[in-house]
Amino acid sequence: MKIQQHPRMRTILVGDEVYSYQLNLVARVDEVFPAAVCVKVGILSVNGILRFILSPQLWRADDIENLSVCRYCGSRDELEMEHGTGVPFRICSECRTTAPEKRRPPRGWW
Repeated sequence: MKIQQHPRMRTILVGDEVYSYQLNLVARVDEVFPAAVCVKVGILSVNGILRFILSPQLWRADDIENLSVCRYCGSRDELEMEHGTGVPFRICSECRTTAPEKRRPPRGWW
């Protein structure tokens, strides 16, 4: 049986920022798998001593969006923050000049 890569995983690299729709968190990718990413999320521990712990978590490809690429064309060049939501979505300069009704997410995204 061959392991198939999830379509969203093609554009995700180690070091990219991803947003989890399920947890409403943004985290940096530590490792990439065919259908998931491993991220490290900061957690405040209060067991006796107040400590900050980086906890590894596995996030499914269906639950995440890559924030390190343009959300419309998938480019990594000349990215700017797209405002309008609390999520730090990014858009390239070329898509910013395109009319909003003509922008479409790249293939394989849903």
